[in-house]
Amino acid sequence: MRLGLPKEIKNREHRVALTPEGVRELTARGHQVCVQAGAGEGSGFTDDGYADAGAQLVADAAGAWDAELVVKVKEPLPEEYAFLRPGQILFTFLHLAAAPELAAELMRRKVCAIGYETVQLDDGSLPLLAPMSQVAGRMAVQLGVRFLQRENATPFQGMGRLAGGIAGVPAIRTVILGGGNVGRHAAASVAGLGADVTILEANGDRIAGLAKAFPAIDVRLYGHDSLIGLLPGCQLLIGAALLPGARAPRLLRAAEIGLMPDRAVFIDVAIDQGGISETSRPTTYTEPVYPESGVLHCCLPNLPAAVPETSTRALTTATFPYVMRLADDGLEKALSSTPELACGVNIRDGLIVHPALAGSLQAGTQG
Repeated sequence: MRLGLPKEIKNREHRVALTPEGVRELTARGHQVCVQAGAGEGSGFTDDGYADAGAQLVADAAGAWDAELVVKVKEPLPEEYAFLRPGQILFTFLHLAAAPELAAELMRRKVCAIGYETVQLDDGSLPLLAPMSQVAGRMAVQLGVRFLQRENATPFQGMGRLAGGIAGVPAIRTVILGGGNVGRHAAASVAGLGADVTILEANGDRIAGLAKAFPAIDVRLYGHDSLIGLLPGCQLLIGAALLPGARAPRLLRAAEIGLMPDRAVFIDVAIDQGGISETSRPTTYTEPVYPESGVLHCCLPNLPAAVPETSTRALTTATFPYVMRLADDGLEKALSSTPELACGVNIRDGLIVHPALAGSLQAGTQG
């Protein structure tokens, strides 16, 4: 099979979807891998490294997209739509519930679009989303405590609080909405800095596991009234709620966000699925923060891009077995023999085939 590895073009996106080691395995099995020049530089992989692994280096995006299977990290941007073609397999993060225009384009061009974030095992776990969720949870804390500083390298200054308390000065209160991979790793990270942490989680079974794993953290059943009651004393709010394939639940209104202290920080990790607040809109690493209702909002849809060497290795370790399955077996056999991969198909033959995605996009057109 001919595989394509384009260079990512999303703002400050430094990850790459295949390592040279992965390319070597693919070419050793007779597959052709076309790698756009410079695709791996941000993650520490040179063009020579890919060439030595057997890749065919191509000068531009068109050459990398000229493939049966295109493997990426982030969703295609409008500049890349012209490269989409019928029957092409696209394997990447898609988050189409928050991108109806892209969904329409993939349907129009009859691409088979498989989203990393919707590959789902029988137990409900998301094996390809999990490593990036773990990174995103930790990155949310790193950025959150940075933006709380009065000098934080952005035009909008935080309230000037240290995460952990010292003698006579209390620690900040961090509230985390959602106790999945993002929430767990955010909690571990910010608690390690000495902050007071509350996790709000809707799943009762998960609450028990969180309480056992984090005995020093306040873990509660999510309720809107509980959330509102916590906001006036919350200096750092992290949105980590997830509905696989669907739009993120809208949990907060502008007036409710405004209950937080002036210049508090809100990190909406769920922004790639539309965000959990009506005040949320995507930001970039060029301009990561904006103020809304007196609160600094950071809504980066590619949080792990800031640590690409860690993120690329973690992501490709998870995705590569599925890339190999698609390349070795072809689409039909790979989907029939790998149920979790079949769950990941969002769009095929011009139709939306993922139920949660279909429901979210239909609700969006009606709303």
